[in-house]
Amino acid sequence: MVFFIYEKRVGETMKILIVEDEKHLNDLLFEYIQEHIEGAMITQSYDGFDAYGKISNTPFDVYILDVNLPHMDGFELCKKIRESYQTPIIMISALSDEQNQLHGYDLGIDEFITKPYSPKLVIKKIKAIIARYNQSDTSYYNEYGVIKYNIDKHEIFVEDIKIELNNKEWLLFNLFIENIGTVFSRESILNKVWGYDYFGGDRTVDTHIKRLRQKLHQAKDYIKTVYKSGYKFEK
Repeated sequence: MVFFIYEKRVGETMKILIVEDEKHLNDLLFEYIQEHIEGAMITQSYDGFDAYGKISNTPFDVYILDVNLPHMDGFELCKKIRESYQTPIIMISALSDEQNQLHGYDLGIDEFITKPYSPKLVIKKIKAIIARYNQSDTSYYNEYGVIKYNIDKHEIFVEDIKIELNNKEWLLFNLFIENIGTVFSRESILNKVWGYDYFGGDRTVDTHIKRLRQKLHQAKDYIKTVYKSGYKFEK
């Protein structure tokens, strides 16, 4: 079954995280976004590690990251975000060379803005990114039991409650949902999710399955243990 659900729109409550160690630039962006994006709830951070703590507790709708940050730079922070979230990331930096910009895009950013910049440009980028995400041709959701999901947008809901999965959990779910009823051995799951060059033990699979079950709440029993064989996904 295919259906449409509520999506974030500019003008509705939107949580934005600004991570910029230069206070005057951080405050400038804060004031400009507050003035020009209705309903924006803006959080400021001046340190990469502090920002990571905020991200771990609360997902945001848009991330604005400087590259040169104390304790954890913007590239590393971007990697951490992409392990769990597929939401817009704008990177801002004085590092305007092609290599750094390409590195940012390789990590999954949506836009790279070089310093010095106009705050108006940042606003335009935010609105354009949100529009692009919302107008995606893959903005539909599939349904299986109490689960609603979109593979391309990396989004999953259980009884209409959004579930946040890290990268490995998402890959596990993706493997299961695309192969409903198929029994996978632990070795097969390791090869398909972790890769053939991974040398960890089978217990890694069990640990991640346990975490995925916990996050799926009412759908946890969809992941079934098949005695002496492995796991399968089925209602």
